[in-house]
Amino acid sequence: MADNEQTTKSLLIDKYIYEALVSSTGESNLEKVIGDLLLEALESKVERYAREILKFEQKYGMSFSEFDKNWVAGKIEEKHSYEVESDFIDWEMLEMEKKELIVTLAKLRGRGRK
Repeated sequence: MADNEQTTKSLLIDKYIYEALVSSTGESNLEKVIGDLLLEALESKVERYAREILKFEQKYGMSFSEFDKNWVAGKIEEKHSYEVESDFIDWEMLEMEKKELIVTLAKLRGRGRK
């Protein structure tokens, strides 16, 4: 199937959730409501990851790509300490997750455009 072909899936929604979605948004088009809520949730996650990444950048005084290069080159002090290794793993995961979310957001934002 081509990327631009759309498939439709059905979703059963509890009546209380349906009523809450309609009453809280004033919108009865649940596809739009759910799409908007998903975008907001993903944007919030990206922002949260960016804040967490910033903490590492401030702690080490560099971006993750610089940290990674310095790690490979053996220029990171105490690189095998629990704290530094743990920071490296967490930081790398945050960077990867953030990039994946940004790709997903781009796809969702572009889904209605032809």
